[in-house]
Amino acid sequence: MGVWRNWVGYPGQRNKVSHNVKTIKPLDFNSLDEKNPDLHIEEQDEVGFNGCRKTGFDKALDYLVWAMGSKAAFFLMWIILIIWTVVGIIFHAPFNWQVIMQDGQSIQTYIWDTFLMRQQLVHSFHQNLVWAEFESRTATFRRLLRTVDIEKSSSIVEETKSECSSNEISVELPTEDWFDRMSSWLTEFVGSLTAVVIYWSGIIIWIGCGAIPSNAQNTPPFTGVTTGSNPQKKPFSDTWQLYINTAVAVHLLIMSVFLQNVRERHDQFVRHMLDQILHLDYAIESKLRSLNDDLEPNEKQLLVPEKRNKVLHVIDWYSDIIGTGIGGVIAIIVIVVWIVIGDPMGWSDNWWLIIGTYTGLVGFIDGFVLRNVYNRIVIRDQGIYERCREKERTFFEEVGLPWPESAPEPEKTISYRISAFINEKCSTPSAVGVSILIIVGLIACACGLRWNTTAQLICNTPTMIIEGFFLIILLQAHKWADVKTRTETSALCMRRSTLNSFVQSL
Repeated sequence: MGVWRNWVGYPGQRNKVSHNVKTIKPLDFNSLDEKNPDLHIEEQDEVGFNGCRKTGFDKALDYLVWAMGSKAAFFLMWIILIIWTVVGIIFHAPFNWQVIMQDGQSIQTYIWDTFLMRQQLVHSFHQNLVWAEFESRTATFRRLLRTVDIEKSSSIVEETKSECSSNEISVELPTEDWFDRMSSWLTEFVGSLTAVVIYWSGIIIWIGCGAIPSNAQNTPPFTGVTTGSNPQKKPFSDTWQLYINTAVAVHLLIMSVFLQNVRERHDQFVRHMLDQILHLDYAIESKLRSLNDDLEPNEKQLLVPEKRNKVLHVIDWYSDIIGTGIGGVIAIIVIVVWIVIGDPMGWSDNWWLIIGTYTGLVGFIDGFVLRNVYNRIVIRDQGIYERCREKERTFFEEVGLPWPESAPEPEKTISYRISAFINEKCSTPSAVGVSILIIVGLIACACGLRWNTTAQLICNTPTMIIEGFFLIILLQAHKWADVKTRTETSALCMRRSTLNSFVQSL
């Protein structure tokens, strides 16, 4: 049970974590030019986000999260799309050709939700540990600087003020090549109001085209082109439903790769800034301890989880299932079972649709859970940033150091306000409940139709249209949250740089 427990963790639990902040002695860290400082703080703690130490399987999942946003994934996606398009042209776009794209995209989104959830949980847990270090060291700096003669250091403060005025806060993502630029531009465009108008215009046109008779997927002999009990064509047919499903599937497939690239670059930016800040903190602490001949340990930090009701506890339990290896194992089992039942079902159209229906319905709920967890993480992180900022402001006032100017907030456009409003409404526990009710309603409808092809398409179409819309409308709200995080980490780095300049001159 020990290995099993360490692998699955404690789903839904959010225990207090006592974090021992490393004490930097003067001989441990002497220069900012040191190339390989020990900045990896996770290893000092007993647990990870799931309450356990990181295993090899966890590391493999973390690598896959990174790989999903790489150029290799981008090229693989286009290779698949080109092959799929060529096959469709050769075989005149048969029914199963469209279903294959939907199945593939549904499975990809299902797996992507697992990776994205894990990325959110791991990144949030790591950031909480790092910001706990910052709070502890700020308290240490305040204690050690109380012995400094402020009048004697007034000239140093003036020099520090001039240095501070030349610093700027950077929040732009690092751009390395054309792929990064393309990802940034595409996510910017897709998250705009223009993209929303284009998307719903396409949906409206598709609904209107439903009145035009299309392939009814019936077998001959036909009772007529559009008449009788077995027509060759009919309005609002299964083929008509497949058109929008396929179009949205391609949209989700392409955007998920670009999105993962932007998310990974954001995380790299934040990790880089946090490493820089820790680097500066080590230098500041080392200098102050050498001046004061001080070896008193840094304050131990206690990470206290948010207060949750039973509903949030259930949501966290489900999110932990998604974000650990359990979700991956469930996905593998489902796919294996699907393949096994293929022969008894004669590899029919219904069989092809089953896996896409399952992953589509489950992925629909996963999307709402992802948004709820992400929104709560953002709210909690903003509270941590605010608390650290106020403590540091008081500290700077005591020492007499200048408080760096904050980066101006971008103008909140109509597109952003709409995105933020929908994001807020769709991130509540009630929204998760509504998503479950929608799924229950769709399953009841499909059961009434005995899970035939039309029934499965009815399950797929509404969920895919809503997923496609949410992907567009929520992009900008997520982008703003990321910009705020980068702003806070960059501002803290600038403040620590100012403090380091002051301390090194003492």
